[in-house]
Amino acid sequence: MDTETKILTQKFTLGKLFVYVFPTIFSILLASLYSIVDGIFVSNFGGTTAFAAINQVAPLIMIIAAIGFMFGTGGSALVGKILGEGDKEKALGLFSFFTYALIIIGIICSTLLWIFLDPLLDALGVTETMMPFCIAYSHILIPALTLFMLQFYFQSFLATAKKPKLGLGFTIIAGLTNTIGDAILVGVFSQGDPTKAVQGAAIATVGGLFVGGIIPLIYFFSKNTSLLRLGKPIANALALAKACGNGSSEFFTNISGSIINVVYNSLFLYMIGDMGVAAYGTVGYVNSIFTAIASGFVLGISPLFSYNYGAGNTDNLKNLYKKSMTLIITISVAATIIIELLSHPLSAAFAHGDADLMQITVDGLSIFTLSFLFKGIPTFGSGLFTAFNNGLISGVISVVRTLVFNMATIITIPVVFFYAFGSSYEAAFYGVWYSVVFSELLAVFMTFFFLRRNRKKYQYA
Repeated sequence: MDTETKILTQKFTLGKLFVYVFPTIFSILLASLYSIVDGIFVSNFGGTTAFAAINQVAPLIMIIAAIGFMFGTGGSALVGKILGEGDKEKALGLFSFFTYALIIIGIICSTLLWIFLDPLLDALGVTETMMPFCIAYSHILIPALTLFMLQFYFQSFLATAKKPKLGLGFTIIAGLTNTIGDAILVGVFSQGDPTKAVQGAAIATVGGLFVGGIIPLIYFFSKNTSLLRLGKPIANALALAKACGNGSSEFFTNISGSIINVVYNSLFLYMIGDMGVAAYGTVGYVNSIFTAIASGFVLGISPLFSYNYGAGNTDNLKNLYKKSMTLIITISVAATIIIELLSHPLSAAFAHGDADLMQITVDGLSIFTLSFLFKGIPTFGSGLFTAFNNGLISGVISVVRTLVFNMATIITIPVVFFYAFGSSYEAAFYGVWYSVVFSELLAVFMTFFFLRRNRKKYQYA
């Protein structure tokens, strides 16, 4: 048994498991900081309207980038299972095929988004004041969307290749590139011009994406010491469909999340204008931090479940499941406490001295953060079924959680608050923030239902 296989099949302690997944968690967390760093610089050097504009564009960008998540999570689960079954040649061929297919799809998506950008921005309700900034930001970022997709894709496969630390290294370099670019192009050269600020932020992001997308591609094309290498593809449409179906939960999670972001942006735009979109943008950035931590944990742990499931090692599956639940609950509680304590400085980073924006953001963040108590379990549950190549259950958890429950609560909770707390506009406003807390609580109940129902089938409990 080689060293990499021994790592996959060892019986993890709680500490060893956390150490194993930490590089992937940190990698995804750093990748999520791209948009956060852009937001901080644009908000402080470009103003509220420019900051609101890049948050209006974000859902379109993330929908396309989500394809990379879909290929990465679904494809790596399938490849990891095949590696566990001992067929390395097939695993390498499918990995190559998935990679080439993703590049082609990325180019097509970028072209279509460029062509239909203006009507899509109109459909999102972008205001006349925000439109020039949205276009300036998008025209630089859209050609690089394939790199965005590849970065998310390779984070999953670097974990499957048993090189999570290498993925962390790539992400650190990419993050530094983006941050330095923002500091120079936005902090120095924009000189308070909001158009130059959003353009500088976009260029800095593209620089980071080049590092995060191209360097791993070169690594896998070269002779390396990992379990995977790009070479001659095995063109298998059925395997591609299975990988996409299996990873569809992550794809639809991002799409549903983007749709919900559009709804929230529209509500806050209607209630208090650009300032509302800016406040929700800040809360969204903080939410992306927790989402990155939870998603990174799932991406890091999934290859272990996939490999041991393929190898039929039920003892390891039970141990991994028990330890994983302990860690995800601990992470959720710790993140909630930390972010609640940091709500003021986090809000101040984006408020650029605006007292009204600061107060709205602090109030919203303090409420929204309560949802982090519940977000971890549905994220883990969905990822677990993806690792078992059960895209149906994984997809149901993701779509119902992010779209159905969110839409239901965002419609009902503000109305309940309105009538329950004095029929005031302020009560309805707070109800919008609380809606996500109730949505995630419902998702926890749904996830435990599926976990309990399938424990004997997959023998993880």
